[in-house]
Amino acid sequence: MQFQVRSIFLGENTVNERVMEAKDDASLRGLLLAEGQTVLSLRELTKTSANLGFFGFLKSRKRESYPLFCRELRTLTQAGMSVVEAVDTLAARERVAKQLDTLPQALLNQLQQGKALSTSLAGLPNSPPVLVAAVKAGERTSNLSEALNDYLRFDTLVEQLRRKVISASIYPALVSSLGFAISAFLLVVVMPNFARMYQNLRSGTSGATTIIITISSFVNKYQFEVVLSLLLCIAWLIWWIKTGRARVFAMRLANSIPYIRNKIDDFYLAMMYQTLALLLKGGYPMTEAMSVAGQSALSKVINGSLKLALTKIEQGALVSQSLADAHLCDEVGRRLMAAAERNGAFHVAADVVSNMHRERFELFVERMTRIVEPVLLMAVALLVGTIVVMMYLPIFDMTTRVR
Repeated sequence: MQFQVRSIFLGENTVNERVMEAKDDASLRGLLLAEGQTVLSLRELTKTSANLGFFGFLKSRKRESYPLFCRELRTLTQAGMSVVEAVDTLAARERVAKQLDTLPQALLNQLQQGKALSTSLAGLPNSPPVLVAAVKAGERTSNLSEALNDYLRFDTLVEQLRRKVISASIYPALVSSLGFAISAFLLVVVMPNFARMYQNLRSGTSGATTIIITISSFVNKYQFEVVLSLLLCIAWLIWWIKTGRARVFAMRLANSIPYIRNKIDDFYLAMMYQTLALLLKGGYPMTEAMSVAGQSALSKVINGSLKLALTKIEQGALVSQSLADAHLCDEVGRRLMAAAERNGAFHVAADVVSNMHRERFELFVERMTRIVEPVLLMAVALLVGTIVVMMYLPIFDMTTRVR
């Protein structure tokens, strides 16, 4: 097995990055530890990512810049470095690689101005509000490593939910693309040949045969225009997806179906309660934790309900009843939060409620995957089969007339 390894020798400011082979990650960590190296990150390379080499690693790093940075920062601080030394060490590696516009370098510039780590993170573009709040809580309790651990657990939860959605959508997308490609091939390449063969069969043919002959003749006559139209449709589809308009349309379509909208809300509620659990554990009061949670990537409906609940709590209402009135928890969640009001363990109750919504969403994705896959296969089979049968209908007419 091949692993992408980033490690450092304590006392040095150079981060070593290389690809190594080992039986498993535990044995590789033991080998590096025996050499006196501290492992910053260890990632198994699949065959595809190994072939992509540096470009595959760059793609992964771009997607996971903040979580990767947090893991490396946690490792270095646990090894005894100060925050500035750890960030400077990570930035030094990027400077050697001549990558100056990077997260560690931008953060180092902020820290060198005398700002706190949380303030420096808040000054960076697209910094997650949850990470900023978690680091601020770690600064309050002088336990930055635990704060980074909490944020990484939160990020892992969100990433797992997103990966489930992506994994569930890959197969339907492949089936739909394959069905479209086969249909386009039949219409553009095969049908014109049938049109030339059937051009003298206009009289005495059935209705379906007449339709397919007309379509075949049209495609044969305007083959270039048809191909150009298909290419333009594909280009428009790519543009529609890249610009995010496809996502907006899909969300509107999903929100128009109450059952699916409720399941999507489970995803957002899992994120919201996990954020609350992280912040409450770090010492934030409930009102401040809810305010930070509202800055996360939640839906407008959840954000509006959260603001409504926050207003009621600030006016002196109970947390459990405020969340229930804002439709942010069911009866089980309300009772859990009511119990937390008595024992003060709000972060435990929030974590349990988050897990409940996560499990519901995961169950929904699994069920939808099992339903959509066979339905799509049947739809593609019917589409392609219909085109093939319609192309061969004139042959059946010819056979009938010969007899």
